[in-house]
Amino acid sequence: MSNKNKMKEVLIVKKMRAEDNLELPMDDLFFDQMHNKIMAAVEKTEVKPVSKWDKSWVFLDRKTQPHRAKARKAVKLSIAAVTFMFGIGLLNHSFLIYKQAQLAQNDMNQQKIIAEAKNNPIEWSELVANYQHEEDFYTEVLSQRGTETIVEIDRVLAQSL
Repeated sequence: MSNKNKMKEVLIVKKMRAEDNLELPMDDLFFDQMHNKIMAAVEKTEVKPVSKWDKSWVFLDRKTQPHRAKARKAVKLSIAAVTFMFGIGLLNHSFLIYKQAQLAQNDMNQQKIIAEAKNNPIEWSELVANYQHEEDFYTEVLSQRGTETIVEIDRVLAQSL
């Protein structure tokens, strides 16, 4: 098959070379006649005015209505501002939700500590007395809490004794 393809290519190249030998006359009479034919064809054609809606570039033309360009710019700016404000609002809302969840978690932890103190008041009284001992998990939790937690634990322990 490759032989057939090579032969076809050779024949195509020969035919193309034979067609390339077209020589145009270079005298002034030839170019004058060609110019006259072109000009006669131009004179015969009628140029019809194109309606504004037939133009493909009519929507790109901003010189006809400059107030529209300003209106579009104002609309784009307002959309960008609304989007920006919406994003800021979402960030603020998510921060508030995070803050509320953190406060709820702190309250739950405090309630667990108080419940544990009610269940084992003797151990917790020793724990509160040795509050500086850092190896116990509850002392770390108590050290992270404020004095309100310790005062509340003392009150619960005092009530249970």
